Amino acid sequence: MIALEFVVYTLLILLSCNVIGFILSILPIYFKKLLKYRIQDKEIDRKVFFSRLPLIFFNILSLSLISSIGLYFIYPIFESNLNFSPLVILIQLAFILIIDDFFFYFLHRWMHNNKYILKTVHSIHHKAFSPLALEYLYVHPFEWMMGYIGPFIGIGVIGLISPVSCWAFWIYMLVRNIHELEIHSGFKTKFSQWIPFWGVNEHHDLHHAKLNGNYASTFTFWDKVFKTKMK
Repeated sequence: MIALEFVVYTLLILLSCNVIGFILSILPIYFKKLLKYRIQDKEIDRKVFFSRLPLIFFNILSLSLISSIGLYFIYPIFESNLNFSPLVILIQLAFILIIDDFFFYFLHRWMHNNKYILKTVHSIHHKAFSPLALEYLYVHPFEWMMGYIGPFIGIGVIGLISPVSCWAFWIYMLVRNIHELEIHSGFKTKFSQWIPFWGVNEHHDLHHAKLNGNYASTFTFWDKVFKTKMK
């Protein structure tokens, strides 16, 4: 597999997830019966959501462009023949997820504690206090750019030891994007609450409703360890 193929497959994962996110976002707008399954009992303003789409689409396009350029040039640290054992893939996947979420926790907490950043950057995302799935990318571009550092710290550390599995990275992209769509969907959690320490929808929805606490995304144990878990 060449670098261009690797980039194309990664983009397909990213864009496919966001198509799913768009569908999940418009379903409760047009099918009111689904509102009873949402965490917050609030009407959804269709005009407000559609007014946010230009920024969301801009972020998707810019994220795709920057990802394509970056991945093309760092491709040599990935293993191109895809011959990795499932155990190695699982270990690398878990490491990237943990490092990414550890970085995200402190970045997110800093964005709330720094009043200037909260007012000028992070407050955009919190206009969606009862969010829809695709609003995970209703953010200031600086925010997602900073958040994108986390996984590449994990990937870089692995790359110092051994080649990085393309499968581990692709599964990470799939898990991380689907999880972001899930916790911003506003729907009550049905299945993922059985995964230990997993960030469920109610955990992040409460953060949007109250703003202070529940800073972790993928793993809730960061909030427990650093005493920022909301009741």
